[in-house]
Amino acid sequence: MVLSASDPLPCMLTVYRTVKANYVQQPLATEGARLFGGRWNPKGYPLLYTTSSPALALVESLVHQPRVKYDRLPKLFLFTLEIPDDSVTTWSQESLPAYWNEESYERTQWILGNWLNEPTTLVAAVPSVVVPMSYNYLLHPAHLAFGQIRVVHQEPFPIERRLWQQDNS
Repeated sequence: MVLSASDPLPCMLTVYRTVKANYVQQPLATEGARLFGGRWNPKGYPLLYTTSSPALALVESLVHQPRVKYDRLPKLFLFTLEIPDDSVTTWSQESLPAYWNEESYERTQWILGNWLNEPTTLVAAVPSVVVPMSYNYLLHPAHLAFGQIRVVHQEPFPIERRLWQQDNS
């Protein structure tokens, strides 16, 4: 695509994703979410979970590693992705049911049911349960714009030891 000086620049949204070292060659893979489900999708519905910042990406990864010794934490890579930002639907805490942040995913997996079945936008922006004033961005692989996602950077994402204090008793 060639743009002239008078053409508006395409709007892009930058999002972040952590990937375990074993899967670094597949940063846009949705198979894990399809097989196991997550907070916002039941099994059988693939999604790509991303976040609004590198810090949130780390926190979202660590929250799924309870009681793992520091030396056993997975080696992570941080991917920076660009996506068309004209394809985002946002859900605020106020627009979600009161149970949106329950510990169990049983009820929350269908909150976005209509969007899961018919993704009218590439991105569903939802509040993070871990940091509710920040957003997670769910990318739907069935949306036509999914092929426009660009990996713009990747790098190792070391976990600072002081973030992972353990009780030695």
